[in-house]
Amino acid sequence: MFYNLENFYDTINDTQHFDDEYLPNGRLFWNTEKYNAKIKNLSKVIHESKESPDILGVCELESKVALKDLLLDERFKNQYQMVHYDSKDERGIDVALIYNTEKIKVLYSKPLYVRLSKNKKDRTRDILYVKSLVLKSKDTLNILVCHFPSRREGKEKSEINRIDVAKTAKKWMDSIGLSKNWMVMGDFNDEPNDISITEYLKANKQNSNDMGLRLHNLMWDLMEDGKGSYNYNKKWQIIDQMMLSSSLLNKKGLDYEPESVEIIKKDWMMQTGKYKNFPKRNFVGNQWKNGYSDHLPIFIKLNI
Repeated sequence: MFYNLENFYDTINDTQHFDDEYLPNGRLFWNTEKYNAKIKNLSKVIHESKESPDILGVCELESKVALKDLLLDERFKNQYQMVHYDSKDERGIDVALIYNTEKIKVLYSKPLYVRLSKNKKDRTRDILYVKSLVLKSKDTLNILVCHFPSRREGKEKSEINRIDVAKTAKKWMDSIGLSKNWMVMGDFNDEPNDISITEYLKANKQNSNDMGLRLHNLMWDLMEDGKGSYNYNKKWQIIDQMMLSSSLLNKKGLDYEPESVEIIKKDWMMQTGKYKNFPKRNFVGNQWKNGYSDHLPIFIKLNI
């Protein structure tokens, strides 16, 4: 599963990052009650919207503290651990991986720093690399968790930033080898047919006739069907994506279960009334809605 947790901040002031609005005396009055409600809500999505994932990539969390508090929720049953590094993002927003220790062992991890070419003083989230072992089958699985820069400046103006991240990810994969098992997941702030994905990450539509050294984007058909994980201006977009290397589609060893990719959308995860058909989020403006996230999670199955 991959899930954008939408502004999952703790309540502690971090003087190194811009987290002022997510403090008890901040604009949103982000206090212990709201923080604990957010934890319960996120855990409910992770464990009750689908079967509990063994591998969970997340983004938009502030700290190791917040992630540890999430894992203390009873639904995680003390079976899960995390991989997390603080990034240089100005808002303190990071990516992380949560994994079921009864199924997965982490062999190695590393944050991949991204240098932005447009403005070298600007900062963005690191890419998280995790080399893991599937305990039952002894298959190795290389994982990248990404959160590409936003489109806040506009799609065209900000596109170079997402290309920079894609280049960094591709260079790392090439250094290890695309013949290996790769799973690339994240919030890319671009859709499957945008050039940061197709031309620079080299991830294209899943194709069983093209099993070369490339990534297969499992979200392409869902995009063509008009589905989405994020609703912007009343239009669904697929900016949360899962991509697999050819070795996970060749029916040898660890393998993708065909057509198992899914955008999880339950009625209780959605707004009602004025904002019907939007994911139920924490805040609308300054108004606390006690929701989940402005993104929907995505889910796939890998068979041993």
